[in-house]
Amino acid sequence: MSWRKKVTNNTPKVELHSIDSLVAGSYKTGKTRLWKEATELHYASPEDVLLLAFEAGYETWELDNIIPIHKEGSDEELWKVWEFFKKEVVPGLVKEAKESRVTKLLGIDTADRCIDAATAWVLKDRAKKYGVPGGIASLQALGEASGNKENGYTALYDEMKKPFDALKNAGYGKMSLAWTKEKETTLYNGMKYNSIELMMHATGRKIFESQASLICCLFNEVSVLDKSGNEMNENIKDKKQREKGSNFHETRTVMVFRPTEYISIAGGRYTDLPEEPVEYSAQNFLKVFEDAVKGQLKKTTKKIEELKVEQEQERDEQAKEYAEQVEEQQSVSELITQIEAETKRFTSNDLKDKVVPQFTKFFGTPNYRNATDTDSLQKALDFIKSVE
Repeated sequence: MSWRKKVTNNTPKVELHSIDSLVAGSYKTGKTRLWKEATELHYASPEDVLLLAFEAGYETWELDNIIPIHKEGSDEELWKVWEFFKKEVVPGLVKEAKESRVTKLLGIDTADRCIDAATAWVLKDRAKKYGVPGGIASLQALGEASGNKENGYTALYDEMKKPFDALKNAGYGKMSLAWTKEKETTLYNGMKYNSIELMMHATGRKIFESQASLICCLFNEVSVLDKSGNEMNENIKDKKQREKGSNFHETRTVMVFRPTEYISIAGGRYTDLPEEPVEYSAQNFLKVFEDAVKGQLKKTTKKIEELKVEQEQERDEQAKEYAEQVEEQQSVSELITQIEAETKRFTSNDLKDKVVPQFTKFFGTPNYRNATDTDSLQKALDFIKSVE
């Protein structure tokens, strides 16, 4: 049976750029710094990584490879940021993957601002589509503006999925940086609890959190100290035995790789992740990743270095195949557009008499718009250009 030919084995990917990862944390917890220091340690060449900056969080760091996408537009023109990303950056990276790959790992800084830019683009595009001169205020309002033909969050998901799928299919890994917030949740029995979650909405989580194989949460852990600098386990009390706060504390940033009773956004698809918070450092981040990868390799007798070489070759081959498919699709689309432009020279009767019979020979039907063969479309274009 033909489906049996699809049965295969899978060996866990061993390179950082072979997966999607997510580094989340509140403001100023060191997300961009971790990107900088981890990639500098992990990669031999600065060109192996590329930071796609949807905001200016990189400005205080020396970084070699950045595309400051955020400069393409702001405020009312924020849509231009997404337009540049999807029409210039993504096609360029896909083309590079076929011809001569430069970049292996992409950084998204931050995913939240990326979502904002895509949202602005969707709202502008739909305002034009549905003839709303004053614009559409929000994704929620898109439903009413479209006469309930579209759901705003579904439209955003579909819009963002295409370019990120293209980058993944072209063999690029992705490390996304994202903001967190404290959220109060009420259970069905009325009990409430607070937890650290991603700041982005559910649609954003579908795009970034659900695709991440490794999620690291940066968290500022606070220790309460006495005046001698010793960590306290109980609050100090005044003369009336009332608890009061200490005047001394210290804060350290830790990396959390598994969900805790307070931190929900952490974890991944690896079994060997540390149970306890890990001291913040690029070295520790890479060690956690390395140990997690080793923990997944139970059957293979090959060394990690061997797997790196094999998987790199496989990734490049698949990327070239994908890029060729994209080029084929683009060629088909361009040819159809050119044919459509040529048809406007004719009246309906002329099209019926002079063009339709020949198009039927080329495609088996006069409907050229459903054609996928570039040779037939090119013949049709050459023919219609020759018709007076």
